[in-house]
Amino acid sequence: MDNERWLFEKGCFLGCWNDDIVPQKQETPLKSLPDKDLNTLLAELEDIKQHINDVKQRQWHLAKLIEFHNNGFAQG
Repeated sequence: MDNERWLFEKGCFLGCWNDDIVPQKQETPLKSLPDKDLNTLLAELEDIKQHINDVKQRQWHLAKLIEFHNNGFAQG
């Protein structure tokens, strides 16, 4: 016991000491996802790529509008 006290005073904490202090993290099971075939996954990937391209185009368009506005091209 004196050895444990010495370790405690030196800041060396044993793993078993936190069992009573810190509650253990409980594992939660992941939701089971339906199995998908390769063609379905590839189609979903293409949809995601198309969405990313749409967002990039909108971002570019907004950047051009801001540039026009900041450079005084817009009538106001």
